Amino acid sequence: MTRVRSFDFAKILFGAAMLAALTIALPAFAQNDGVVEQARGDGLVGEQADGYLGFTPGSQISADLRGRVDQINIQRRALYTRRAAERSVTVNEMAAAVACEVFANRIDVGERYRDEAGQWRTRGAGQAVSMPSFCPN
Repeated sequence: MTRVRSFDFAKILFGAAMLAALTIALPAFAQNDGVVEQARGDGLVGEQADGYLGFTPGSQISADLRGRVDQINIQRRALYTRRAAERSVTVNEMAAAVACEVFANRIDVGERYRDEAGQWRTRGAGQAVSMPSFCPN
């Protein structure tokens, strides 16, 4: 997993409206795909601190699911690239900023996620997601 350097979130997220539009668009990539949503619920696929979806270790991944997740990640990268250019930041910085939002608000109880250290975790009932250190408090 790529390490993300510290950066100024104000520079990246200069308006709440832009952030809201971005964070609404990202989950839609996966939510429009019932196969990927089912895989998330089954613990085969999860969000990662780098802003992309990943496969949990030991999961039996079909070619169809792998292709769908790859397609979502390609769409995310394209969106991060556009947003990064608009804000004069790197693609990795934009992806990290979105990952902070996703980790804070979009990982449901029972879903798996990969933290900043590369460890896969499952969000338990009443538990907060382990936020990456580069996220604002």
